[in-house]
Amino acid sequence: MPRGITIGATHYPTKEAVRNICRGIVQRYGIGGDVTDPQDDAFLRHLLERHPEYDLKRGAGIAHFRVIAHTDHGRRSIGLALVRLNSEVADFSWNACLTPLSHRTQVLAALRHGIDAQVAAARNAALNSGQPLVCSVTAAPIPSAAELHIDHAAPTFLDLAEEFIAGNGGVDAFRILPDSGAGVSYIELEDKVLERRWQDHHQERAVLRPVLKRVNLSDLRRADGPGTPAP
Repeated sequence: MPRGITIGATHYPTKEAVRNICRGIVQRYGIGGDVTDPQDDAFLRHLLERHPEYDLKRGAGIAHFRVIAHTDHGRRSIGLALVRLNSEVADFSWNACLTPLSHRTQVLAALRHGIDAQVAAARNAALNSGQPLVCSVTAAPIPSAAELHIDHAAPTFLDLAEEFIAGNGGVDAFRILPDSGAGVSYIELEDKVLERRWQDHHQERAVLRPVLKRVNLSDLRRADGPGTPAP
């Protein structure tokens, strides 16, 4: 069996090759642009068929696709959405079409989303302190707000998340809120009481600090997996 992945009738050598096509579509049409080329449209329709929640995403049927921008974990992201025949818009992850997320990965993503407000508050406090912005890891100046990320000092985000998960029945006890299938979606916990307990736990235990963007996206990510960026 050949390696790689097949989208529609076309075989691609790697998943990264498919991701590059998606990135190319985003670049060609730009934020707010509707996908009009028939080949691009056909590619995205076949790709979406691989989504683990395809029927929910498709809804009333797909009219066309659109490039959208939204903010998640304090960071602006650009991606793809489908516009349904009834004009509803629903975003989708091309990575989910290629490799559906494990339950543990979804739980960690939901916990990250649950602390967005705390990360944003820490970022605003750093920007409005009146003091020079300095990276807590390298002691180098942070030259602009665009280069400012907020990171966890010890205990790391993963330490806090694993501690909370273990103390609340393990990962299987955490249920993910089903996707509404409309608009811009985020991975969230279904149990909002549990989510508030997590927020309180994080507020009490977390030590948030300013770091340079390049530090958070390189050294710190290698040490602890994806961090909590807030550019």
